[in-house]
Amino acid sequence: MTERSLRDRLLADTPDEPENLPHDQKRTIQRIFDPAEVHKAIADEKNDNRLKILFSLRRQAEYRRLACFPEDLLNKLKILEKQFGNFNEVIAMCRNAFILGALEPPNIINLPPMLLVGPPGIGKTRFLSELAMTLGTTFYDLDFSSLTSGFIISGGSSSWNDSKPGFISNSLLKSKYANPIILLDEIDKAQTGSNYDPLGPMYGLLEKHTAKRFTDEFLNIQMDASAIIWVASANYPEQIPEPIRSRMIEIFIHMPTPEQSYEIVKAIYRELLNTRAWGKHFSVDLDSKIIVQLASLPARRVRIALEKALAMAALRSRGKMRPIIVTPQDISLQSIQQNKVIKMGFLAN
Repeated sequence: MTERSLRDRLLADTPDEPENLPHDQKRTIQRIFDPAEVHKAIADEKNDNRLKILFSLRRQAEYRRLACFPEDLLNKLKILEKQFGNFNEVIAMCRNAFILGALEPPNIINLPPMLLVGPPGIGKTRFLSELAMTLGTTFYDLDFSSLTSGFIISGGSSSWNDSKPGFISNSLLKSKYANPIILLDEIDKAQTGSNYDPLGPMYGLLEKHTAKRFTDEFLNIQMDASAIIWVASANYPEQIPEPIRSRMIEIFIHMPTPEQSYEIVKAIYRELLNTRAWGKHFSVDLDSKIIVQLASLPARRVRIALEKALAMAALRSRGKMRPIIVTPQDISLQSIQQNKVIKMGFLAN
């Protein structure tokens, strides 16, 4: 198919009109791109690959809903705080935003950019994923330790043969909401100081007035990214450029106390059972001895140890016993002993 015929076909295919919402719901939607810009870009484009991507964008609704705080959020936050007690400062920020937002409906989820500082393995990614589900919005994460260039965030130049849209525009277009939570994981490990500084796009994205005019380099279409909820994580915040660091509220995440560690183990166990088809075959209660055994491990190691224990229990049951009960003997003590060097909180003493 020639470039000309492809462009003519795309322009002739008129997209559906955006959803007409009642007047009282207009405050809960946000226009994330202008279809007229996409139409013009298609008319001017000669590259087949970019034409197809622009056409795909043109077929999407230009509006996204703005996720609002659920009415029962305070009760949900109490449950979340029980599972993630060492994140109580973040949870308190969400609680305060909910209470103040309720004074003037609609109570749209709107939180300032946050920087969570703390050692690895304390469950930052898992907490934010759970927080997004609690708030009722979507969650995406981007690992900065492996980023080498800003075009991964904001898209590569359309003049490059292998270019494509960036992480931000892709996330906004995939998200059901205009205000998803996006985790900038290990932002302190970003390789800055080069011509392709991966933090480059973040200077504008962390400010709402400039984020409203975010432009993906590949699409060359302005997108409204101002409602995104930004959360960054770091082990060494002093390595973050000051202009970036100063744009975020810095919160130190402490190691969990023994009591909090017990709740984390139980929460991970419940999560494994609730998110796996085979979870219904196991007892919902976890032996207290197992909880004590695992409470000294980082969240990642707890998950691995529990998955191994569940498999051992299933093998031992030989498919006859229901529900299958995990016993202390199913826990690999060797793997726990190998991780004594990274015990958590007061349990390390």
